[in-house]
Amino acid sequence: MTGKPSMKSLVLTIGTGNLDRVEDSLLVPLQKSISDREWRTVILLPSQRTSEHAETIVARFPALDIRIHPLEFDGAENDPDSCFDAFDRVFEGLLDEGIEPQNMIVDFTRGTKAMSAALVLAAVRREVPVLRYLSGERDARGMVQAGSERINEVRTTMATASRRLDLARQLMCRGDFAAVIALLPRPGSQWADLWPPSLVEVAGRVEPLARFYAAWDRLDYAEAAKISDLPIEADLLAEWRPLVAGDETREWVKGLANPPGRDDHPAMAEYLRGLAADLVENGRRRIRDHQLEDALLRAYRVLELMGQARLFHHGLDSEFLTVSNAAVSKFQNDLKRKGNRLEENRDGTLKVPRERGARLLTRLEDPLGKELFDLGKTGSDIGANLRNHSILAHGFEAKAPAKDGLEKQFNLLETLLQKDDASAGRRIAVARRLDLTVL
Repeated sequence: MTGKPSMKSLVLTIGTGNLDRVEDSLLVPLQKSISDREWRTVILLPSQRTSEHAETIVARFPALDIRIHPLEFDGAENDPDSCFDAFDRVFEGLLDEGIEPQNMIVDFTRGTKAMSAALVLAAVRREVPVLRYLSGERDARGMVQAGSERINEVRTTMATASRRLDLARQLMCRGDFAAVIALLPRPGSQWADLWPPSLVEVAGRVEPLARFYAAWDRLDYAEAAKISDLPIEADLLAEWRPLVAGDETREWVKGLANPPGRDDHPAMAEYLRGLAADLVENGRRRIRDHQLEDALLRAYRVLELMGQARLFHHGLDSEFLTVSNAAVSKFQNDLKRKGNRLEENRDGTLKVPRERGARLLTRLEDPLGKELFDLGKTGSDIGANLRNHSILAHGFEAKAPAKDGLEKQFNLLETLLQKDDASAGRRIAVARRLDLTVL
């Protein structure tokens, strides 16, 4: 039989049965299970001693694709670990053929206790959704009477779906939001149809929460803000509730997704302080995950944002400076005398890069100007010499300092944020809520 993709494969263990009544106690029940429907493939799992019974079954179903995978050595039928290893490899082979778990059914009726337990465990590991066993009326010895057998099916999906949700929560707490999205079935999908409806509902509520956090973590504030309007605070299982984003968290992300106009200098200063706080915590998560080059770039960008915020505080836009400002005009003239100048835009305004922005702040007697310059100067752990030569910028190798050194630099950046504005502590606290490892 070649089989069709929608047809299922049956996997059965073969034990000894009643040695005095092999036909009634073993072969007939096996035939009953096999004759239940049309199969794509039938896999028989005998011990060394019962391989001959498997051959008998093959002879009785000449039109079926029946394969025999006996245990490797005599006595393995009483060793659950050996049985599990053998059966798990059988499932792996079926998967390699393209037979999906939802197209497998396992019958663990006829086998030793070790074989039955191992087959069930291997099936659950591979997320086979249906197990079956034969039961019936029993005689005085407790044996199922021949001819009274009936097929019973048990779904494994409550256990496997619950375990998958457990894993999704662990990954969520580790900040691997993309893995959570990939792990959970989408409502209406073929995989979701196999899950218990109550757990599909939980997955459907968790998935937008993971997408919200994923967008926020990759700095796509607009997408995160859009998702935040979904009902991601609907009742969840108790263990998920601490992970749900509250109103303040959502409002924080929405604020980052809506920058003010550049002409509103005080509002821009506040907005950039928020961005800087969020990037500080984003960088710390990169350090947590040992993505040190990414953390280095974020640290440098925080320095730049803080300088831009301080310039906006003084009524200056670092991208559109005008020489009508006395401090800017004097700075440009001093640079020209040294053979340099600020870059000029087409409209005649000037733009100032991070380092020169910090120098301009010192000329404005800004209290943070010198610290911003010193943190980013050549030789510092997050300075331009490292950032510019990072493989993620213009270089050809990793340049980030060691984890401990980066952590120290981010602590210094947070201190600078707090010196800049009294609200920095609250901003940092809200931005830190995306680090779910504390839960």
